[in-house]
Amino acid sequence: MACLSQSSSDAENTFRYWTKSNSLPKDVKVLNGEYYQSPHFTLEYKVFLKFKPTKEWWYTFIRQNNLVEIKASEDDDWLSFTSDLGWFNPNHNFTVYANADYEWDRSRYFIDYKKGVCYVYETLGM
Repeated sequence: MACLSQSSSDAENTFRYWTKSNSLPKDVKVLNGEYYQSPHFTLEYKVFLKFKPTKEWWYTFIRQNNLVEIKASEDDDWLSFTSDLGWFNPNHNFTVYANADYEWDRSRYFIDYKKGVCYVYETLGM
């Protein structure tokens, strides 16, 4: 069985790949996205998203994924992986979340609580 790579620069398709769902939740407005999955037999991917969820959706996401708030100064190395995306630009107004063992995981989750805008940079196995 051959393994094929998958990629998308369509925001809604990217969200579907990320959530592994065929439908979009009604409480999320997807704004931008990029997705790449390697052809390797193990699941290896990178996803970049910008979206506006409801507060309830965001809080549920944080809780279900056991994410912790981290300081931006602890989080500088992820920037090199997003430099090619002009729309991916969380700034100092964003609260940054990561997995509890974030020193081994480059994935980052951002929210501007005032504007309700979120960014996701998630990587697995790459």
